[in-house]
Formats: sequence, C-alpha cells, structure tokens
Amino acid sequence: MSQPPDFKLHHGALSVSNLQRSMEFYERVLGFKESSRVSVPELSLDIVFIKKGDDYLELFCHQEARELPEFSRDNETDFQVVGTKHVAFEVEDPQAFHKHLEEQGVAALSEIYDNNPTYFYFFFRDPDGIPLEVIARKKPGVPSPA
Repeated sequence: MSQPPDFKLHHGALSVSNLQRSMEFYERVLGFKESSRVSVPELSLDIVFIKKGDDYLELFCHQEARELPEFSRDNETDFQVVGTKHVAFEVEDPQAFHKHLEEQGVAALSEIYDNNPTYFYFFFRDPDGIPLEVIARKKPGVPSPA
C-alpha cells in the first residue's frame, strides 16, 4: 500500500450564530485576525477565515443559524454522537493561558487536568457553546499545575 503525499492540516470550520460576536471573541480571547471573507447569498451564508500565525479557523454564519443542540453542550452525552468534538490549541504554559481565559471571563472553563501522561489540558466554550481545548505537552522535571 502506498503512502499519501505529505500534507498538513490547513483549518477547521465552525458554524456560529453571530459572526460579529464570534469574531470579537476569537480576536480578543485567542488573538486571531480576519484573513478573508466571502458571502454566499444563494445559501444565506457568510464565511470568514481567521488566522493566528500559520493557523486558520473558518467561521460559517447562516442567516437562520440554529443553536448548538443541548446534548452537544455536555461531553457525557456528546461523546456518543458521531462528529467533531472540539478544536484544540497548543500552548507552552497552561497555567498562564488558563489565567488569561479566567481574566477574559470565558464560559465553562474547566480545571487543568493532569491525568494524561503526555499532556496537561483543559476546556472552555466559545459564545455559541462550541467546546475548545487548550493542551500543553508535559516537560520532564516541570511540576504539575497547582
């Protein structure tokens, strides 16, 4: 069996209910900036690419957007449903980033978990309740978060 040609992940796409509110959140909280924008009137859809460094997210906003289903707001029930579960952002210092998110007042900010042998991680949600993860690779000799 042949190997595929080399590639890298370009972006993930999120459907949001209010493009202006989501743009403000992703810029203020995570430092993304608008890269490009397109409207697709025949689909009642606006699409914005946002960028931070070499990383992109694509935000879709339909004029008749529906809220995130209740079962998707709870990991215990959402894990049973096929589909995307979250987008993760890697950081060097999980404690500093967690503090930043606390200061920004983000929704559903979890504790920093230390139950993985390779990573520290925690979760929060964007204004539409979409789950986002922050992950940091553990380094030898560096203590666990307090």
